[in-house]
Amino acid sequence: MKRFLLFFFFCSIFVSTACAADNKGGVSAGKKINMVWQPVFEQENNFAMQPKIEGINIISPSWLAVTSANGFIKNNIDENYMKNAHEKGYEIWPLVSNNFDKDLTHAFLHDEKARAYIIRQLLFYAQKYKFDGYNFDFENIYEGDKDILSLFIAQASAALRKEGLRISMDVTVPSENSAWSKCYNREELAKHVDYLILMAYDEHSRLSPVSGSIASLSWVEEGIRRTLDAGVPREKLILGVPLYMRLWKEENGKTTAKTLSMQEADELIMQYDIQPEWLQNEGQFYFEYRKGAGRYRVWQENAASLRLKLTLIKKYDLPGAASWRKGFETADIWSLFDNELNK
Repeated sequence: MKRFLLFFFFCSIFVSTACAADNKGGVSAGKKINMVWQPVFEQENNFAMQPKIEGINIISPSWLAVTSANGFIKNNIDENYMKNAHEKGYEIWPLVSNNFDKDLTHAFLHDEKARAYIIRQLLFYAQKYKFDGYNFDFENIYEGDKDILSLFIAQASAALRKEGLRISMDVTVPSENSAWSKCYNREELAKHVDYLILMAYDEHSRLSPVSGSIASLSWVEEGIRRTLDAGVPREKLILGVPLYMRLWKEENGKTTAKTLSMQEADELIMQYDIQPEWLQNEGQFYFEYRKGAGRYRVWQENAASLRLKLTLIKKYDLPGAASWRKGFETADIWSLFDNELNK
């Protein structure tokens, strides 16, 4: 009798968790995924505290990070956030990072007990807080750890998906960069997750020696093609797009950059009375100005550039979009996403 009761108890946990994951969320049948990452939580940028944004159905708060070689996960989970966000109709797929630490990642990936410990913690948090899924953001990994990374994702996904959770993983555009691209076996990873999210930005990274766009249209489309050619099924590929750009400064033969939000770019245009130039090939507006000895350059991300990127989702029949990140956008962006993805 005790065995029967225990069996019934654990089955009830499984069924209730799975049903919760199916019923809480915001991804309706026939709707494209519109996921937004949230790494900052000031009131004006907090999804859980602001009115529901039409069209957004998944939010990914940056709450979890593996911080120890034994697999310990540091968490910043906010229970009130969870409750309020679910009440607004959002699904919650917290981001799980590897701290972008190659040596740390190598250590816990090659430790069977550490991998198991990570999975146990994720199961515990999902059951306690009623998460709908997880988003793995593992970056800057030794190329030699490609296979063990795939094994870990396979193990984690198998355990988590049994609980009704949806699993996504972020990958970069295929390139020859060892630690930032060749560390992913995209075809193998796609077998084990619900979605791979293509981070189609940082064409020119913050440390680039030359100024340039972070996500020109042709580069983004080529990234989609190369990812599909790498063996990722189109129905599993979500397009990640930027809500930010960079302000490049060229002075005395040196190039530096800082992140620029959409509103900050508009303010610069007004401050310096600039008429931006439309670049057909890049699918973006471009503007520049001079201040002292410095030349400042911006390849602008706004509604016009994002609309063109979102058309690629239709062109390649992808399941949706993810955007980095909340707080960089202007108010007109969300209606654009809703219209382009679903109408």
